[in-house]
Amino acid sequence: MDDAPFDYRGGDIQLSAAKPRGLPFLQPLYEPPPYQYTDDVVLMLVYEAEESALREVLPQELEPLPENTVVMCFFLCPQVTGMGAHNFTMPCIPVRYGDFIGQFVPYLYTSTDASLACYRESQGWPAVFGQTEITVAQGQVRARLTRHGREIMHATATVGGAAITALDFLPIILYKEIPGLDGQTCDAAYFLTSTSRLTNLNFKAGDGELIFSDPGDDPIARLKPRKILSALYGTLDDLYPESIRVLKHLK
Repeated sequence: MDDAPFDYRGGDIQLSAAKPRGLPFLQPLYEPPPYQYTDDVVLMLVYEAEESALREVLPQELEPLPENTVVMCFFLCPQVTGMGAHNFTMPCIPVRYGDFIGQFVPYLYTSTDASLACYRESQGWPAVFGQTEITVAQGQVRARLTRHGREIMHATATVGGAAITALDFLPIILYKEIPGLDGQTCDAAYFLTSTSRLTNLNFKAGDGELIFSDPGDDPIARLKPRKILSALYGTLDDLYPESIRVLKHLK
């Protein structure tokens, strides 16, 4: 029997709570923020929804603004530092948190494992897998979102006129939750807000249509339009997040 003391050298990877390393250790899915998006292609449908439908997808801390507006955003992101090319679709709901005005994102459908992990783990974006397509033919813009091979929604828009080079984009409000291993409590639960630095905007406005084709039990279909207000189509660059802060920790 060998009586020599046990040589506990451990592994070569050093971990520290003061500096995230990323997972998996040897080839993390994504790099730390901020992220520079370049040449994004975007279609946005601005519409009025039922107030009751908005309240179904909002936490109690957030109050929808009186106009009951939703902005459905389709994005193609061909060049993104830190996580790579991907596409996504998300609805943004203008809301009030006390005196603070922002827009809450209840769902986000993104196309890659790197973007899904980054969005969920970093800021708490409510990401699931989905595929977004945007095409332009004969002067009409078309977009569609599919998930598990089923078309959740599609949109069409006809835009024109003078170029729009600036947009009012409200701060994003997100809810970040990390459940505890006991399944009864949360290791972290808080609302945060973040902003983007949008540059090189080149949009045109017009009219559009948004149809929830075959959503099944997907809850985003609760946000169906009552009235389309406008459509915006164009390109932009985005540095995200430009700023970020916690609004409220939940007990």
